[in-house]
Amino acid sequence: MGVRDVARTVGLPSSIAQRLLATLADYEFAERDSERKYGIGPRAFAVGNAFIGSNVLAREALNELQRLADDRQLNGYLGVLRKNAVVYLLACQSSGPIAIKVRAGSETHLHSTALGKALLADLPEGEARGLLGKEPFARQTAHTKTRFSALLPDLQQARRAGYAVSDEENLIGVYAVGAVIRDWTGQVVAALSGALPRHEVTRARLPEIASWVKEASDRISRRLGAPPARRAA
Repeated sequence: MGVRDVARTVGLPSSIAQRLLATLADYEFAERDSERKYGIGPRAFAVGNAFIGSNVLAREALNELQRLADDRQLNGYLGVLRKNAVVYLLACQSSGPIAIKVRAGSETHLHSTALGKALLADLPEGEARGLLGKEPFARQTAHTKTRFSALLPDLQQARRAGYAVSDEENLIGVYAVGAVIRDWTGQVVAALSGALPRHEVTRARLPEIASWVKEASDRISRRLGAPPARRAA
C-alpha cells in the first residue's frame, strides 16, 4: 500500500503515516518497494510466526487446517469474532480446484460466511441481531441473505446441527461448512471452516463433509480443555 492508502485506512494524516512507516521500515517491520509502496517486513513476519508457534489456539488449529487441506481437499480457515466482523487468523489452501486468497488479519462478513454464521449461532438472538447492524446486510452474491429474518433459520439449524453452512452466499461456486471452537470454560473462542467447490457438495455427501469440519473443531476444543460437547436443545 502507498502512504496515502495507509493513512486513509488507519485514519491518520499522510504526514504522520509516512513518519510511522519510515520508522517501521528502519526496524524492518515494513519494507518499501521500488514504487514507494509498503509491505510486511521480515521482522513482522518473524513476529507472526512466533505468535503461531506460541499461541495454543493457532498452533492446534494449524495442524487441523493442514489436515483438512491435505487429506480432505478443503480450504481451511480459522477466524475469531472482533466487533461486528470475522477476522481471519489462519488459512490453509488445498490443492483442489478453487483458490480463495485470504490474508491473516483481514476481515470478512458474519452473515454470509460459514465462520460468521457459526459464531452468530452461539449468541442470543438479540445479540446476534445487534452485531449484524442495519438491514439490509451487504449483498455478496445473489444467494446472500440480507435480512435477519431470512438468516435466523440458518442460525437455528446451525445450533441444532453443531455446524453452519454458506451455500454460495459469500462467493459464487463455493460451499463452506463452519463450526465453533471452545476453550476450557466452554466459551466460544473461534470458529473453523472448510470450503470446497459447490458442485462437489450433494445432499448425500454433506453429512460427511460436515463431520470432517466438526470433528476438527472438536479436537481443537478438547486440546484447549473444553468440556464435553453440549447437546442442542
